[in-house]
Amino acid sequence: MVYFYALIANGTKQIPKSFHNAFVKLQEYNVLKTQGHIHKLKSDFIIGSVDISQSGKVFLKSFKDTDCTDFILEKGKFYKLKKGDIILAKRGKSKNKGQKGKIKQKANLITLLYATKPYAIAVLVMKKGQILALELESRGKKGRYLELKLSQKSLKALPKHCVVKVEVASGNIVEVFGVLEDASIDEKIALSTYNRLYDFSHSSNEFALSFGNEVHKDMYPNRVDLSHLPFCVIDPIDAKDHDDAIYFDANSRTLYVAIADVSEYVSFQSELDKEAKKRGFSLYFPHKVLPMLPFALSSGICSLKQNALRLAMVWEISLSTKAEVKKSRLFEALIRSHANVSYEDIESFLYNKPTSLPDSITQWLKAYVPFVKKCRKNRLNLGFDFTSNEIKLELNESAEIVSWHRSSQTLAHSIIEESMLLANVESAKMLDSGIFRIHPPPKLERIDELMWKLESMGYEVPKTQDIHTLITQIQAQAEKQDKAKISHNENQREIVDAQIIKSLSKATYSSKPLAHFGLGFESYTHFTSPIRRYSDLFVHRILKAILHKDKHLPFLLESCNAIAQELNLKEKQISQIELYFYHLKMLRYAKKLLDKQPLICKILVNSSEEEGIALDVIPQAKITLDRFLPRFSIAEVEVEEVDLLSMSIYAKVLDSQTQDFISHKCTKKSHKGKK
Repeated sequence: MVYFYALIANGTKQIPKSFHNAFVKLQEYNVLKTQGHIHKLKSDFIIGSVDISQSGKVFLKSFKDTDCTDFILEKGKFYKLKKGDIILAKRGKSKNKGQKGKIKQKANLITLLYATKPYAIAVLVMKKGQILALELESRGKKGRYLELKLSQKSLKALPKHCVVKVEVASGNIVEVFGVLEDASIDEKIALSTYNRLYDFSHSSNEFALSFGNEVHKDMYPNRVDLSHLPFCVIDPIDAKDHDDAIYFDANSRTLYVAIADVSEYVSFQSELDKEAKKRGFSLYFPHKVLPMLPFALSSGICSLKQNALRLAMVWEISLSTKAEVKKSRLFEALIRSHANVSYEDIESFLYNKPTSLPDSITQWLKAYVPFVKKCRKNRLNLGFDFTSNEIKLELNESAEIVSWHRSSQTLAHSIIEESMLLANVESAKMLDSGIFRIHPPPKLERIDELMWKLESMGYEVPKTQDIHTLITQIQAQAEKQDKAKISHNENQREIVDAQIIKSLSKATYSSKPLAHFGLGFESYTHFTSPIRRYSDLFVHRILKAILHKDKHLPFLLESCNAIAQELNLKEKQISQIELYFYHLKMLRYAKKLLDKQPLICKILVNSSEEEGIALDVIPQAKITLDRFLPRFSIAEVEVEEVDLLSMSIYAKVLDSQTQDFISHKCTKKSHKGKK
C-alpha cells in the first residue's frame, strides 16, 4: 500500500488494478485531481506515514518528494495512530517557531488510510474473575488490555497464558499460537505483529523452480565469459545465499566485483517481483532465514555456489597505487566461484594458519590486502568507523538460548566490505535518478546533546566546528581507555559509538542523489545484495536499462520514489521484528539463568535514570532498576524478577558496585556555541 500512496502523492499515469479500491476511496474524499493523464493529490492535501516522538508528539512524513520537512499533526483523533500508519491530512497554517525561527508546518488529520500494524499479540490472563487480553508489546507492570469480541465461556476454554493474534479493528482472535511459556512460539509472535509472510504463493514457487539448477553458457552468447577467473565468495560460515564474489588482478590492479544477476530471473511487475516487493528484505533469525525470494532462487539458481556457472553483473574497477578508482565499467557476465569460504577461513590465511584455500586465490588475495587497507584509510578521511560487535545467539531444539557470543569485525570482513562499497559507489555514479541510500548530517541540536552526553561521561570534547574531527577524537579517547584498561569497563569504544550513532539520523532510501554522511560519500546506492534486498534488485534493472539504452527506463524511474518510501517502512518493520525476537529470547534466557542461581550483571544507565542496558551475561536486555542512578553510569545489579507477562526484567542495584562511567571524576560543562 505504501507503494501506491507514494505514487499518487507525486503523480502517476497508471493505477495498478490491485490498488483500484484505494484509488476510489481517495476519489470519494475529493482530494485528487487529474492533469492530462496524471493523477495526483490536490495541493492542500498530504499523504504520508506517521512518526511519534518519545514525548508523544505525532508527526507526518509526507510521501511527496518536494516536502522536505515533517508536519506536526494538530487536529484530529490521532490517539490511536501507530508509527508507520499511512494517513490522509490537510495542510494547516505554518508558523515561525522553534530554533532559529524554523517554520513549523502543521497538518490536520482527515483519515487513516492504512494501518501497518493491523494485528496485536496478546496473552490471556485472569483479572478479577474475568479473562482479559494483555497486549504483549505493552512493556511494564500496568500493561494495555485489548477488547475481544469473544464470550468469557469461549475464552475460559483456552489454556492459561494462551497467546493469541488479535485483529485490532474488530477485536476478533484470528490465530492461537500456544502458551506463553513455550519458547517455540516466539517466531510467530515476532512475525505476526507486522503480518510478515511465511510462504510464497504456489505459482511463485513453481515459476522459481522452472529455471532449474544450472546455467547453460550457450544460452547467453552476449555475456562476457569470466568463468576462468578465480573468483572467491566470502560469507558467514552459516550463509545459505551468496550474492557476491570478488577477484583481484594484481598485475593490472583491477578489482572484479561480481553480483548475482537476480533481475534476469525476476522481471518487473511479475509474480515473483510482487512477492519480493511485499517482503522488501530477507529476514534473519538466529536459526533460520525467511528469504525475500523463493529458496529455488535465493539458495538455488541465483546463489553464487562453488564451481557452479552463474549469471552476474560485474564491476571492473581499475585502482591506482593509492587505491583510488582510475576507471570502471559495468557489464553482464558469466562467472564461476572457485571457492566459497567463511570469514574465519580468510582470517586463518591472513595469520598464516593452515587453510584449504587454493593457490589461485591465495596469490591474488595476498596482493589485494594492502589495497583494502588503503581503501579503508581513504574512506575514513571523510566517513566514520563504528564498532559493530553483533550478538549471535545459538538456539537448541526447544528454541531456547544455549549460548551467545559477540561477532566482531576483522580484516576478512573489511576485504568484502571495501569491495562492496566501491561497487555501490560506482553504481551510484551511473545514476542521475533512481534509488539511493542517503544519510543526512546530524542536526546541530543533536550534536550539542551528544557533546553534553560525552562530557557527562567524562570525555574531553575538542573545541572544533568540524563534526568528523570531533567524533574521531572522542573515539580515539575511548580506544585509549580500552587499551590502557584504566576504566571500569573495557567496552568504552562500543558504548561511545552507540551514543554517537543515536545522535545521527537513520540512513534511508531516496529517489534523490543526496550524500551519505556516515560513509562520507557524495552519492551512494545499494547494488551488491539483490538476493536479500529489493532496492538492489531494482537498481540492477535501472543500470541494465541504462546499459542497453532501454526505452522503458522512464517507466522504471517513475516508480523510484514510491519504492523508496515503501522500503523505508519495510526496513523499520524488519528491524523491529528481529529486535522483538531477540528480546523475547533474552527474557527467557534471563529467567532460565535466574531459576538456577543468582543472576548478577553490569548495566549502563542510558536514556532513563531508572532503566539500564545489560552489558554482559544477558547482553542488550533492558532492565528496570529499583532506584534512580545517574545517566551514563555503570552499575552492577542483581536480577530479582523476570516477568514474561510484562516482558520486563527487574533488578536491584548493588551499592558497593556502582561506578562512574570512567575512573576519573566527570565534570559537566556547557557546550553552547561549540558547533
